[in-house]
Amino acid sequence: MTQKMSTDNDTSRTRFLSSRTLSIAIFLLIAAALVPKLSSYLEDFGFTWPLTASNDGVDYTLRINNFTPNQYQAAPYVSNGYLGQALPAEGVGYWVFQNEDGTPALNGWPLDQDRATFGTISGFWNLQERVTHPILWENVARGGESVIAGIPDWTALTVSTSTGETYQPGVSPHTVVDYTQSQSLTDGVVTTNVTWQPASVSIPVQLNFTVLAHQNRPTLGLVRLDLTLDGPISVKIRDIIDGRGAVRSEFHEKGFEQKSRIWTSVKPLGVGETTAYIVSQVQFLGLSPEEADLLAASRKDATGDKEHVSVDASTISQSWDLTLAEDQRRTISIIKHVGIVSSDAFLNQTMAIAVDTVNSSLGESWEDLIQEHSNSWAAVWDDADIVVPGDAEVQTTVRGAMFHLLANSIPDKETIPKGMTQNSISVGGLSSDSYAGLVFWDSDVWMYPSLLALHPDRAKPILNYRQRLLPQALENSQLYNRPGALYPWTSGRYGNCTGTGICALYQYHLNTDIAMSHWDYYLHSGDVEWLKDHAWPILKSVADMFAEYVVLNETTGRYDTLVLGEPDEFAYYINNGAFTNAGIKLLLGEWAPTAAKLIGQEESISANWSAIAKGLTIPYDDKEKIILEYDGMDGTVIIKQASDGNIEDGQALNDLAFYARTTTPDGPAMTWAIYAIAALHLHPTGCAGYTYLLQASQPYLRDPFQQFSEQRTDTWSWSDGSSSWSILEEYFGTEGTTAAFPFLTGYGGYLQIFTHGFTGMRAESDALVIDPVMVPQLPEGIKVRGIKYRGAALDFDIGLQHTTISRRKASREDGHVVLRHFDKHFTLLPGQKIKLDTRRPDLTSTSVLGNIAQCKPVRSESSGAAAAWVAGRHPVAAVDGSADTVWQPLTADAASIVISLGETKSVSSVLVNWAAVPAESFSVHGKLGDEWMEMLRVEDIKISSPYDPEKVKKVAVPKGTRLRRVWKRNGSVVR
Repeated sequence: MTQKMSTDNDTSRTRFLSSRTLSIAIFLLIAAALVPKLSSYLEDFGFTWPLTASNDGVDYTLRINNFTPNQYQAAPYVSNGYLGQALPAEGVGYWVFQNEDGTPALNGWPLDQDRATFGTISGFWNLQERVTHPILWENVARGGESVIAGIPDWTALTVSTSTGETYQPGVSPHTVVDYTQSQSLTDGVVTTNVTWQPASVSIPVQLNFTVLAHQNRPTLGLVRLDLTLDGPISVKIRDIIDGRGAVRSEFHEKGFEQKSRIWTSVKPLGVGETTAYIVSQVQFLGLSPEEADLLAASRKDATGDKEHVSVDASTISQSWDLTLAEDQRRTISIIKHVGIVSSDAFLNQTMAIAVDTVNSSLGESWEDLIQEHSNSWAAVWDDADIVVPGDAEVQTTVRGAMFHLLANSIPDKETIPKGMTQNSISVGGLSSDSYAGLVFWDSDVWMYPSLLALHPDRAKPILNYRQRLLPQALENSQLYNRPGALYPWTSGRYGNCTGTGICALYQYHLNTDIAMSHWDYYLHSGDVEWLKDHAWPILKSVADMFAEYVVLNETTGRYDTLVLGEPDEFAYYINNGAFTNAGIKLLLGEWAPTAAKLIGQEESISANWSAIAKGLTIPYDDKEKIILEYDGMDGTVIIKQASDGNIEDGQALNDLAFYARTTTPDGPAMTWAIYAIAALHLHPTGCAGYTYLLQASQPYLRDPFQQFSEQRTDTWSWSDGSSSWSILEEYFGTEGTTAAFPFLTGYGGYLQIFTHGFTGMRAESDALVIDPVMVPQLPEGIKVRGIKYRGAALDFDIGLQHTTISRRKASREDGHVVLRHFDKHFTLLPGQKIKLDTRRPDLTSTSVLGNIAQCKPVRSESSGAAAAWVAGRHPVAAVDGSADTVWQPLTADAASIVISLGETKSVSSVLVNWAAVPAESFSVHGKLGDEWMEMLRVEDIKISSPYDPEKVKKVAVPKGTRLRRVWKRNGSVVR
């Protein structure tokens, strides 16, 4: 069994084959260039960068053409930042996703609830005693858990034949003869087109559903069914507001009214002062006056139809008998206008506002409603966008990331009622109750930065939520006899300490995360009044808490933090977490003191802030020049997710090299995004930033709608006996869980690669720091449009050679803004632009002297399973110049990659770093004309760094097994 690698001297290709290779990095060393570069090898020999394709006229409407019920990963949703609703494969209606054995699929920690087509309203959290899997039983006794509650599903329209066969969720797949479902990443519209042929109908029925959550009318949901039938025929149409969707809510009241209107209302469990109203009114188009009269006369209250309508107390339904007497094929359109309003945002006249929403919608044509919705979305994309020319798949992924964050956020601006802008974004957004719809640090650290950069008005509700809960955070701190504020690990409606929202022996860094997000808003906006009124109370309160929390170590004379958890969830009950301590150091040493001086509150600066900031322990291995994640960490550590990757320091490159190798590939998506940013700005050579970009997205994307899952594997167990995973089993009280879906945290991390990685953008008080960088795998560069800084909107056009930064003429502020590029300062007025050289680490040097393979196009040339690779272990990693990224074939069978050198070369040697596990054998081939020539074959690879249980405990960047072979020009091995 061999894998082979070759170098093509005429066509400039090298093929590398190896057997049972788990990981590999390759370096080809040049003896001399024989001829100049040949013409356009990308065209002549069909080489493309991984994922590269033309994106001229990219179609942002994603589709699935196979009817696949019971796949939650294939379920689209509609959302507008105020309301959201997941949809089944059938297009509309409520459904609980099922496993192959018919049991409900579960949504994991902390509720283990059924995974279903969930829908809710922003901020619709309940109040209950406890969850299924609390973290801290001591807090359970206090009660007060607050998790997201659902609202009745408002999308259902069903069609039944005269014999009772019904198109609804759960319909027999055998009756679906043609099918397409699509979701637009431009305006969020979901369409489902079904050709349905039940046994009683000789000619198939065509059902075309369109569903949307209106972008310009946040309280409006729309459902349209274009029903094509061959007459004569009679069918029953049902409009259902399905109470099964109102999980963790309780029924309030409902009504069956005139003019095809029904409504229902629910309250989140335990919150009697809050009520959500759902009002539906149906409109029929395409009927003659006589047919319309017959239809109206047939209208009935269908709530009691137990065969087709759920018996939940909050369910209500109406039905009509639609009869087409003529012998012809016709299309009837049924439009469902739904008003969805919660008293959380509209305290008074909640029901009246829902009714007004419906009446206003009925007063407009369908075409005008759609145009208004599309125009509103178009304005969002005009305000800010990210464009990746020439790479359709990366472009679709980044557009999807932006869309999903935008669809689950709402702008804080004068035209939006204040009550709508007071809530943060949960991990799964408004169409998912993953992680019980709780708010974590995910919103403050992962989703917030790119929203702040591109759409600061949509980032602001994340801050509003923390400000609203500050009084409770102050009370939480008092519970533990501390001054200042203490935010709980998870929170819903109240922000109190609960079984999941623990406030002690936990990830205290959440508090500095919240402080940092507020400080960053000031840096971007320059709004001193906002800093004084809104940010300073949080900065001061969190600083006071940490100033008391740290402990002076009498032995070392430094300040320590004890018994805490890091963002890496394998690191619990540890001391001196590096991420946590770095945040405290910045808060007490920079953010809070600087804010105090800006607003004239110098007297509020505590005397010990400076001493703590200077004397705080940051665990460090002085010999290896690596920041330790926590006190006592050794080389056997496994990292679940980004922790120290977020810390910037002089030895950050060592940190990246160590932690990139020790991070488990089973961790969440956003970790690799931070590594991508770090690689773009820390690696002096190579293109590993692109490798991490792929690693941060491809293993987590789920077809067909490009939605992120939290993990590579959607269901996993952490009770495998390893100490790292057993920590989670103990901490979360369960043997495993399922991935959050969709995972907005992953989108947030991925977007930061573009907004902060490629631009090098960092907001500071005196300037916007920029450092544009590009990788060769994106030959047409990227465009980041609409970065906001101090009232200005900036467009970045980052090419392979040059970067142009333009300030838009229409800005909120007319004054100049300052940009800083290393030691140079630039001022931009509206309409002005600057041009800079783009930094290209791949062109500066090679990580191994004379390496001609570095950052060259590469592809797998195997077939079948051997052509695949382990998720996140792409072939490009073999040549990106970094030993920290690896290509890993999926199987132990022979596999190969082909590297295009771009010009004819004389190759003199090969250097291979096998990382953790060497291959059994390998060979290198070059191609002259049409002939491949074997240049090297190694049958027995010697392990240069065998496993040593003692050495492995040492914190050090692993060397891996390295193999170097040198040969003569004829390809024979010299030594």
